[in-house]
Amino acid sequence: MESIDTLIQDRHLEMLKAAIPYLDTSRQKNMAMLVKFMELQRTMALFQNPGNNLRMCSEEETEEDAPVQMLTAIREYCTDKEKDMVDNMINFVQMFSTYETLFT
Repeated sequence: MESIDTLIQDRHLEMLKAAIPYLDTSRQKNMAMLVKFMELQRTMALFQNPGNNLRMCSEEETEEDAPVQMLTAIREYCTDKEKDMVDNMINFVQMFSTYETLFT
């Protein structure tokens, strides 16, 4: 899976971020703001180019699979309690999908 960060980051931005703690306090703020501004510029450029599509679908996957895939991707960043809630949502979506398949 490719996150938006992997599409807008490069080693140069990572180098700038790594240097921030070693700058004096007044320059840290300016460098951090510069890095975020550069990330914003790259994000805007990403969405202006129609060739860059963030969709994570393969030929076998359908739009019905998208909610479960999205929840699974989000789950990675959740606390244990949030993971339980996400798991419940995934189970609900899968049960609803099964119900629709059986009765339509």
